[in-house]
Amino acid sequence: MTEHARDITQALVLAAGRGRRLNHDQPKPLFPLLGVPLLARSLFTLEAAGITDAYVVLGHNADEVRAAIDGIDRLKIRIHWLYNPDWERANGLSVLTAESLLDQPFVLAMGDHLFEAASIEVLTDGAGSLQGIDLLVDRQHLNGEHDLAEATKVRLDGDRIVEIGKSLDPFDGLDTGLFLASPEIFEALREAGAEGEESLSDGVQKLAASGRARAVDGGELFWHDIDEPEDARVAHGKLLAGLRTAKDGPIATLLNRPISTRISAHVVKTSMTPNQVSFATLLVSLIAAVVVTGATYPTLLLGGMLFHFASVLDGVDGEVARLKFQSSRQGEYVDTVCDSIAYVAFLAGLTVAAYRAPVPDLLFWNGVAATVACTLGLINIALYLSKQGESGSARTVRYGYQKPQKAGLLTWFLRKVHYLGTREMFSYGAMVAGISGYMLYGLVIPGVLSVIVLIPITIKILARSRQPRVKVPVGPSVRTLDKAPVRAAGPLVLSGARVTAAPAEAATEPTTQEV
Repeated sequence: MTEHARDITQALVLAAGRGRRLNHDQPKPLFPLLGVPLLARSLFTLEAAGITDAYVVLGHNADEVRAAIDGIDRLKIRIHWLYNPDWERANGLSVLTAESLLDQPFVLAMGDHLFEAASIEVLTDGAGSLQGIDLLVDRQHLNGEHDLAEATKVRLDGDRIVEIGKSLDPFDGLDTGLFLASPEIFEALREAGAEGEESLSDGVQKLAASGRARAVDGGELFWHDIDEPEDARVAHGKLLAGLRTAKDGPIATLLNRPISTRISAHVVKTSMTPNQVSFATLLVSLIAAVVVTGATYPTLLLGGMLFHFASVLDGVDGEVARLKFQSSRQGEYVDTVCDSIAYVAFLAGLTVAAYRAPVPDLLFWNGVAATVACTLGLINIALYLSKQGESGSARTVRYGYQKPQKAGLLTWFLRKVHYLGTREMFSYGAMVAGISGYMLYGLVIPGVLSVIVLIPITIKILARSRQPRVKVPVGPSVRTLDKAPVRAAGPLVLSGARVTAAPAEAATEPTTQEV
């Protein structure tokens, strides 16, 4: 983030509406989308973007909404509850409820719009040159991804908003419902209100008339307005599609993710936590390990299929954590440990099967070598992460041969071996080998690779993990400034409404640890 972006720590969130068109019994801010109420999604996203204080304007069933959001303990952003008694009128009146509280530029968000944290950063990067109001505008998705009849549209002259409204035709972009506003918006809304125009768009139009309304191109950034059941259905699909990552290999992309995201879509509607999913995945892996010890074609086939199914489930814990904003270093570490136990248990099961089956003794000894080397390697990685890493995920560990600038035949070979050892590829290979009937002969591959690759790397990791960390004073980092913990002094009273003040924890993203 830029210096100006870091100065923006307050947000005003409009969540006063009823939401009749959603056909939902609860108030619209509490409409559950993949296990999280709409308003909570907005607040979690603002928190992830570095916003420390959210002024939330309620109206319809305000007490019910407030009680539900206050009950979400993991939501650490400070929430200042405001009430708009005229909530059934235009939304500009909801903005005016915060007029006496916000005297610096702030983010203005709609409580029924989905957006991503990156959108806040793009929007607030222009805080230093803010005049009036900036609006994040979508100029890329004008072909029907959104309900154009209901969307608020903008007509532009360069980066300046000329007109804004639902009935514009032609138009140059869509209003995403995300603004960076100066206190000038309050005066503009009062001017518009004196003329009988009470919507936020009317206030923006007033600023646009004097050249003080600017459009910020949102590019391909995700957003969605939730007004009707069809909007929720489309947003549901977009959120699930967004779970795919650049780190996904072909097996994960083509086979695992399409299944795991469907499972996650059901799990998020329950009280099941990501850690519980990790333990359930481990249980399936252990069952697979026990089954393969039968050393017959049916048991090897069933064990291989169960182990691959566990690999599919292995994606669910992370997906649930992202969908429900439950990601944590502890959760990453639990997933890493469970994965490690699953690897070792399955290799041990295959080794037992090789001992019992009528196959060459060499396969048994390859299994022993692979099990021992894998055990030592995974234990050392876990220890390394616990001592050195800011993330608990083994996926954040990067070996020297994974550097983009590295080249050569050995580097190419090590990268291929690394991919073969990933959970998705290893489990898929086990399933295919089980189907073919040659699973035990596949022990040669991990056995040989353990001796020539895994054991040397393990020794290197162990040596580095025992070295003391040297901190070089290079000045405060951007991450430290962005994510400094905020401590609340306690309950406050503003305009007769109690303010829920909760400490905001320092949020960090997984970092890459090189070994």
